[in-house]
Amino acid sequence: MALNPDVWLALSPRMRAVCWLAATLIGILLIGWFAIRPLNHAQRLTLRQQSALQLELQAEWRKLRALALPEEQIELSEVRRFSPLDFHGQTRQLLRWQPMQSGGEMVLESRWPQAVETFLLLAERDMQIPAFSLSASDNGLRFTLQLEHDDDR
Repeated sequence: MALNPDVWLALSPRMRAVCWLAATLIGILLIGWFAIRPLNHAQRLTLRQQSALQLELQAEWRKLRALALPEEQIELSEVRRFSPLDFHGQTRQLLRWQPMQSGGEMVLESRWPQAVETFLLLAERDMQIPAFSLSASDNGLRFTLQLEHDDDR
């Protein structure tokens, strides 16, 4: 059947606009339907795979929990209390300690290996170092540490 353009031109402009909008809307809906349907299928497949992996992960966690020591046997490392005098000795010198409300300022003089060790010792004593500065001195390094108590524990 051949389309006759006279039928289209015989319609009023309003009717042509309504037909054009209806055809466009139907076309958009069809394109959307065929574009979304494969995405929904892929999403359902992904959700199935994810739930299967979740079950496997839970089984692995159960195995790992069975291997862990009971809580009675776990020994918590005892936290040593902070004292600035702990940082004065043969390898490092405490030059100044200025206590403040939540910590203080400590100035030490040492060699580089002891400077690194100082940070580890402070961490063992639950001290945080929000700021520090290093400078060269006659006997090695001079570093100034701003210290705060770690009150999270």
